[in-house]
Amino acid sequence: MQVLYRPYRHDDAIEFAQAVNASLDTLRPWLLWAHEGFSPAEARRWFAATHMLRETGEANELGLFAGDGRLLGGAGLRYSSDQKNLCSIGYWVRSSEQRQGIASQAVRYLLDLAWQDQEKDTVEILAVAENMASRRVAEKCGAAFMGIKHGLIVLDSGPADTAIYRFHRTR
Repeated sequence: MQVLYRPYRHDDAIEFAQAVNASLDTLRPWLLWAHEGFSPAEARRWFAATHMLRETGEANELGLFAGDGRLLGGAGLRYSSDQKNLCSIGYWVRSSEQRQGIASQAVRYLLDLAWQDQEKDTVEILAVAENMASRRVAEKCGAAFMGIKHGLIVLDSGPADTAIYRFHRTR
C-alpha cells in the first residue's frame, strides 16, 4: 500500500477521532493520550500543537494517509533540544490497517527525512518493552537494539521498561 504523508488538517479531526476510538485495543496499552471517547476537538488541539512544534523546529508530526485519502495513522520525528545530532521516531497505525507494512514505511520515510539534516547522526525508536509490534517494526527497519532502560516511557500504570533502538548515519 502506498502511504501519503502530510501535516494534519482541521478537516481530518473527525476521522482521526474515529480512528483512535476504533483502535483503542492496540493504542491504549501504549499511548497515554488514547482514551475512550477521544473527540474531534481533542484531535484539533493535537493538530494545532503539531503545527506549533513544526514551526518551532521541535517536531515534525505527520498524518499517514492511503491514496484514497483514508487516515491510516500518524508518525513523526521529535528533535532533541540538548543533543543536536539526535531525534526520535514515533508511530501508530489504526487497528484495521495494521500488519500491512504501514509503520515500517513511515519509519523509513522519517529516517530519510531525518538524514536530510546533516547534523543528525542518530535516530531512536523507543517502545514499551512489552509492545512487540512496535519493536518488530524497529527491527524490520534495521534499527540496532541497544537495550532496556526503565522509565523512559510512562504509562497509566507508571514508568515502564523501554526498549531502545537506534539507527546511525553511515557516512
